[in-house]
Amino acid sequence: MDITQFVALFLIAFVFVITPGPGTLAVFAKSMAQGFIPAFYLSLGMVLGDLAYLSAVIFSLDLFAEAIIPLMDYVRIFGGLYLIYLGYGTWNAHKVNLSSKASHKTNTKEFLTGLIISLTNPKVIIFYIAILPAFIDLSQVSMLYALEILVTFGVGLVVGISMINIAVVRIKAIFSKPGMDVRINKISGAIMFCVGVLLGFS
Repeated sequence: MDITQFVALFLIAFVFVITPGPGTLAVFAKSMAQGFIPAFYLSLGMVLGDLAYLSAVIFSLDLFAEAIIPLMDYVRIFGGLYLIYLGYGTWNAHKVNLSSKASHKTNTKEFLTGLIISLTNPKVIIFYIAILPAFIDLSQVSMLYALEILVTFGVGLVVGISMINIAVVRIKAIFSKPGMDVRINKISGAIMFCVGVLLGFS
């Protein structure tokens, strides 16, 4: 892969991940409520889910599209209900002390939540099916070239979602006034709830 194609694929992944959608909003809510580390593991799960879809598109575009896309309505609804459940839990959570580390699920559970968010978002697979053939001849992809594509997209996704996470952590200082801790939970819960509705009806 030459530098021009690397930059093009990197920018595609970067723009894709920072575009408002279920994944981006979920990371925003998690980072706002619990800080960088939980949101980072949530992000890693989402990136893995995206790369799983990307791998499927690279290696078996026609078969994958034919077998999976008809099931995406059910998968999307499941993901939406799960996010609504998470939003309800966050809304009713105990108040958070923004000056210290908030309690949260284990990093493994955050990672798995991110994976579920990605795998139940049909726009991920549709995006890759629509975009990749325009830049890559999928009939001529070797194993090495496929790995280069996956690494490039992975880097772009991680960089983009991490920038969102860092930005939220920085602006959260604005909300550190007395009484804002409960509002943070309410805001984060409402965002997660809306993400679930958005995903379920997308």
